[in-house]
Parts: sequence; structure tokens; C-alpha cells
Amino acid sequence: MICPQCHAEYRQGFTICADCDVPLVPQYDTSALLAVPPPASTPGDPNKDPFCAFWQGDDARLHSELTSILDSAGVAHKTIRRQDHLFNLNNYPAFQIAVPFSLYERAERAIKEAFDLDASDPDAVQSLTAPPLVPDTYRSARKLPASLSPPIDEAIPGPPSAGDPSDSFPDERIAVVWSGDDPSLQEMLTASLNENKIHCRLEKEGELLRVFVRPADESHAREIVREVIEASPPG
Repeated sequence: MICPQCHAEYRQGFTICADCDVPLVPQYDTSALLAVPPPASTPGDPNKDPFCAFWQGDDARLHSELTSILDSAGVAHKTIRRQDHLFNLNNYPAFQIAVPFSLYERAERAIKEAFDLDASDPDAVQSLTAPPLVPDTYRSARKLPASLSPPIDEAIPGPPSAGDPSDSFPDERIAVVWSGDDPSLQEMLTASLNENKIHCRLEKEGELLRVFVRPADESHAREIVREVIEASPPG
């Protein structure tokens, strides 16, 4: 027996607390009630619910669309971006998306529904990866695969590495919308500009690469360049 006020314990046979003068009550084992249940694992917990590879590829716009779909489906995710070109590691994808193991099936269903993919195909999500670029060789220039090359009537005007870049346009001057040392990014920007009916001109000076457009297209071109580099969806 136990006193409900001072919690003093009494042997069987006592009915009133000697100190509080209140009736005693039976003492029950409350250890099970007081035990604190272990906290549930949170998505991404490295010990109980680690992130696992879900999708990888080089297409910045596709990556942006996939993460947007995962956000809408309430699926936690993280992206590994590889932008270090010091050693020209072209064998690694530019983007790798990982999701918690417990949410993998939900993520897969959301992507398959959004892109109307075969629900029974386990490789359907990864099949969204854009085809890789032609490998570099010592005496060959990289070029876009056929599926990403602009149509003939939208071809890049003029040779990309010879002559005055202003010769390709009737305007007296041209505008630089991007410069850098990454050939694959230059090709991605060129394809995006041509896709938006913006003719552009490429120039290479040593290791420095540039993309030129007509002054009338400069504002729109800079917005497209920003979207591709930051992988942000169009406004």
C-alpha cells in the first residue's frame, strides 16, 4: 500500500497514512508506464534510415524538375553536385539525387506518375538521364549528341573558333552573355539558347570560352544562362 500524497509505503494491513491521515491506495508497478519509448527514426537518419541513390545525370533542367516533384510529394532529398573541373572528371555525373530509404518507393511512384512512366519498370526513373556527351580525345572536339543538337535551321551561325565573331551577325556589335573554361557547360548553354530561337556565337581564346548573342537578345539570353547555371525552373 502507498500514500497518495507523501508516497510513503506501508505493509499489507495498513489503511490510513500515519502522517497525512488519508486512505492508502494499492501500489502498482508503474515502471512500464514511465518508460520513455525510443524516438522514431527521422528520414535520412544515417543509422536507421540512410539516404540512398535515386537518380543521377547531367541535365540541369531535368534535375530541377525532379527535385520539384519530390518536394510536392513530401519526399526529403539531397543533391550532390560535381562542379570541380580541375582534373576534368567527365566520368562522373553533374547531379546525383538521394532520398531516404524509407521514402524510396514514394519518390519512385511520384516520378513515374509525373512522367507517365511504366510502373513495373525498376529502371524507369534512371532512364530519364540525358545521353552522355562524346568522350574527349586529344585531337577531337567535344560535340553534342544528335538528340541534343539544334536543328539545321537553328545551327550556330559561323565557325565557333575562327574569324571575327561580329561577322556572323548584321549588328555592329555583339554581347557576351557567358565566359568560362567548361566546354560541356558552353555546349549546354548553346543548346538552350538555340532551343529558345536565340542565335549565338562561340569563341575560344586559350582556355577561355565565350558565348556571344545579338544585343537585342542579350536580356533574354542572360536569363536563360542564369536558369541553366543555377538549375532554377523558368519563371
